[in-house]
Amino acid sequence: MESSVCSMCGEGEETTFHLFCTCRVTWLVWSKCYEWVGKKIVVHQESKMFFSQFRLIEEIIVVNRIWLCVWITFIGELWKYKNKEIFRNGRVDHLEIFSMAQLKVWSLVASKVRLACFSYSD
Repeated sequence: MESSVCSMCGEGEETTFHLFCTCRVTWLVWSKCYEWVGKKIVVHQESKMFFSQFRLIEEIIVVNRIWLCVWITFIGELWKYKNKEIFRNGRVDHLEIFSMAQLKVWSLVASKVRLACFSYSD
């Protein structure tokens, strides 16, 4: 099988790990995400370790469920924009990806978590 260069950043082999963890565009999205929630980011050399960061040992179950919601939403947005870039010759902008994922996370948490009482601007 022939390897290809990532179409989002033009760097690195286009693998699942690269797309979701080390792609320059993806890295900018994750950095904004972690900055938004006030956490530090560490990039591991394998997907399983990278995504295990989305389980916060010291937090209660509800916080971990919200954190999982953040992870799923950001992965979904990264995938959506990757498809947009490939199939519709779309432009990939990390701030647009982050903003859409952030809006979706807020909407999900605000509607599903009973004790969540905060506005979008919070």
